[in-house]
Amino acid sequence: MVNYRLQSKLLEVVDNQLNMNDPKCTKKTLNRLLGLGYPVDESKKMIGAVLAEEMYYVMKHQDPFDEKRYEKKLSLLPDYLEKIEEDSSTVNLQPVQAAPSIGRNDLCTCGSGKKYKKCCGR
Repeated sequence: MVNYRLQSKLLEVVDNQLNMNDPKCTKKTLNRLLGLGYPVDESKKMIGAVLAEEMYYVMKHQDPFDEKRYEKKLSLLPDYLEKIEEDSSTVNLQPVQAAPSIGRNDLCTCGSGKKYKKCCGR
C-alpha cells in the first residue's frame, strides 16, 4: 500500500535537499546511485525511504536530526533497503486464535460450579 500524497511530499523534501545541497550526502548518494545504473526517480524514492525512516526515528525518540546517522544509512543504499525488505518478508504472521466462547448457560470457567451468567458473566 502506497500513500501517494506522503510519497509526493517526501520526494519534494528530497528535491529541496538536492537543490540546496544540504545535507551534502543527499546529492552524493544520488550521484552514486545514478552511477550504479538506477534511474533518477527510483534513486530519489530510495533516498526518500531513508528520509522517512529517519523522520520516524526523530519523532519516536524525540531526538534532534542526526546528519551522521542519516548519511550512514544513505551510504548503505541500495543494499540497505533490500535488507529491510528481506527482514519484513521473513516475518511469520500467524492469525490470532479467538478464545472459545462461553455460553450464558455453560458452567463458569472459574470452577465454582455455577452457570457463567450467575458467576463471572455478571
